[in-house]
Amino acid sequence: MSHAPPFGVPPNSPRPGSRPGAAPQRRQGSPADKAITIVLICLAPLVCLGTSAWGFFSVMATASCGSDCGAAVDTAVPLMIFSPWVVWLIVTVWSIVHLSRRRPAAWVMLLGLGVATVIYVAANVVLFTGVG
Repeated sequence: MSHAPPFGVPPNSPRPGSRPGAAPQRRQGSPADKAITIVLICLAPLVCLGTSAWGFFSVMATASCGSDCGAAVDTAVPLMIFSPWVVWLIVTVWSIVHLSRRRPAAWVMLLGLGVATVIYVAANVVLFTGVG
């Protein structure tokens, strides 16, 4: 004698909003999306290296203000050096998780590029405004 479980939906009943006998639809990343994501994951460290180098060389711009350029400038230089790497690390892990779940992931890398660009440009503006 089989009976329904005391709570919830019986195990063999269709889910609400689905057709009986149909497999659940799942978005899958295309091969092009996977290729683009992998290329972006591999090229992003080169961009991070270039932006960090610019951050290191931007320290020379602070020579005109002596030893005390202000807290904003002291924050902007490390932000220019380290923020691209932190953003790259976060979006790379997020992209790998998306790829392992067979979901589109290129948009994650592009979102990271946008976020890193905004942070980096803001740090440049703060640095060169503070130096004068």
